[in-house]
Amino acid sequence: MVSKTLMHYIAANNLDSRLVLNCLQDHGVISDNAVDVADVGNGGEAIAFLENRDQRTFRAKETQSRAAL
Repeated sequence: MVSKTLMHYIAANNLDSRLVLNCLQDHGVISDNAVDVADVGNGGEAIAFLENRDQRTFRAKETQSRAAL
């Protein structure tokens, strides 16, 4: 099941999907078998979890550097 909602959330918030997936897996929100956002079946639950986190931690380093300028 493709989680297009989660894909849109990541794109709309300019997040690094790799960092997002790692965090979701580390906290047990998604399966360790998910290697891509398209593999996430519970996108709504994942977004709810992400909403309560500091979004800056999910941005790529170069994005963080540009935002600091």
